[in-house]
Amino acid sequence: FIPPNEGVPSPSLDGYNENIRGEFCTIDWSLHKKSPSTVPMFRDLVSKSPGCEHRIKVSLKQITDAAREYDMDNSAVAHTLEPSGFVFHESRCGSTLVANSLAAMNPSAHRVYSESSPPLKALTACGENSSRCPMSIASQLFSDTVYMMSRSNDDAESKVFFKIQSAGSKSISVFSEAFPDTPWIFVYREPNQVMMSQLDVPNIKQANCVRGKKSPSASIKHFVKRHGMKMRDLTDEDFCAVHLATICEGATHELDISTTGRAVNYSNLIPTLVDSIFPNHFHLDLGSVERKLIEEVSGHYSKARNTKQQEWKGDDSEKKERKATEAMKSASEQFLKETYDILEMHQ
Repeated sequence: FIPPNEGVPSPSLDGYNENIRGEFCTIDWSLHKKSPSTVPMFRDLVSKSPGCEHRIKVSLKQITDAAREYDMDNSAVAHTLEPSGFVFHESRCGSTLVANSLAAMNPSAHRVYSESSPPLKALTACGENSSRCPMSIASQLFSDTVYMMSRSNDDAESKVFFKIQSAGSKSISVFSEAFPDTPWIFVYREPNQVMMSQLDVPNIKQANCVRGKKSPSASIKHFVKRHGMKMRDLTDEDFCAVHLATICEGATHELDISTTGRAVNYSNLIPTLVDSIFPNHFHLDLGSVERKLIEEVSGHYSKARNTKQQEWKGDDSEKKERKATEAMKSASEQFLKETYDILEMHQ
């Protein structure tokens, strides 16, 4: 998925224009279906798919229109998988395990996109709060992107799932406009634990949640102003907490009005998935075989990649609580706890 040079989808009579191009290649889905933990992210799958050494770039609008027309009369050749669930998350909170579980429980029938870039680029194409173009354009762009990614020539495949990058949680409203009836979840974690997970790096300034401190987003600036502070007042720990809080607020705002969303705490994650979310929210059939497969994949580190599948050493929540510094705890309490408490009410 390649945005136009100016980065903004220009309105037209039919929505976004033809300057936006899609980049296509042949994905070897058997790699992810066989072992999701070793190719946990979509970029890993692309890098290991021989067919992606050669790619083509075409107008997304033109190819989507052509595909829809073709699919109407050629269902025996290609069919479109109906999106069965979307996974949004705070980051560092178990969302990859959710994606791996969806893939592992029924590999032949389930296709799972784990943080692929096209859906995120479509969701955020119009900027925060649709500052660059109407939400309807981003919604159509997202819908077309998902359509093209949901086409299959594998008769065994029947469902497709998308785990979106944490940044996409600020644009759940765009997703909801495009797919108002599709169930979704937001995965989150106790503030001190997720802060420790984010900041447990050699150089705190290189932590993912701190990198944007020099050029903060509009939502972060608004959040800080709302709390009566200035950007220069924030420590690195403060900024990380604010960054996470704005992600969570994107979810809480939509959860307040949504009938299709659920908040899912990292605590007791697998039992929550198999006893509630998968059967009752995503409407998936779970028998003893599916439960066993989920149990097996949850016993591996979710992002084993090229190394041998590392055994998961169990819940590290207490360890993260103990290791969290006073600065992390203070920032969590001041900026992150409020949204955490709201998410707890949406379980």
